[in-house]
Amino acid sequence: MTTNKNLMVIDPAVVTPSIESFNRISKVAPFNVTYHLPALYGTRSMHKEYNRDTMGIIVLGSATSVNDKNQWQDEIADILLDGSNNNVPILGLCYGHQLLGKVFGGKVEPLWDGEIKRGNRLVDLKESLMWGKPQSGLLLYSHQDGITQIPPDFNILGSSKMVSIEAIEAENKPIWGFQTHIEATESFVKEHNLGNDGIKESYKFGHKLLDKFILSSGLPTFAEFTLKVPRNLIKSSAIWFVYTISSSFSRLKLIRKFSGFFFSN
Repeated sequence: MTTNKNLMVIDPAVVTPSIESFNRISKVAPFNVTYHLPALYGTRSMHKEYNRDTMGIIVLGSATSVNDKNQWQDEIADILLDGSNNNVPILGLCYGHQLLGKVFGGKVEPLWDGEIKRGNRLVDLKESLMWGKPQSGLLLYSHQDGITQIPPDFNILGSSKMVSIEAIEAENKPIWGFQTHIEATESFVKEHNLGNDGIKESYKFGHKLLDKFILSSGLPTFAEFTLKVPRNLIKSSAIWFVYTISSSFSRLKLIRKFSGFFFSN
């Protein structure tokens, strides 16, 4: 296991790797990004690169199901669980989103009697710590399964007319999942024969969401940031007590929620 800080992109592709999406992520990120293909080439590089100083983990889509029994999937799950315990920011996309649901105790099932559906759809996102105020936009999709029951300690972050659980957010951890392909590029569109309708709008909205996660992964860790808030800035002793016993991610939520009145001017 290395000690270098990096953003890990785990691509569980079983047929065609998402190389173009990885290349785009690498260009956006102002730090080192590593690429791992556990289903096609084994899990060794994944274990070699992961450590508790990892800046973030992105798990991409796959043609396989999270309900299949794959050893490489179990090894991704182990990394996600360890990352969660150490507040490593995690983002799951399509298969990655479903894997988060399954790993943390939710349920993943076929949505349309096993039929695969593709296209773009309007997704409504609620207010969140990562992306701010509620927003809506077109996003690309290609899947047959979905999360039908969210895990404990997670909330539904996004929904659409087609899928009720479009995005999830952990309550006290920096973990998010999107059923749609916010990382999608031209190669994804061509591979899935998605045509041209709404494609540019889907790129724009999806990449905005993805880039926010990427660039946020490069900030000081949640613990480092929240511990810098000095005691004399917080007026209420009761709130200070809650603040000190909360997890670092919960502290960020408190900062966001109460900054208008519990910090001194």
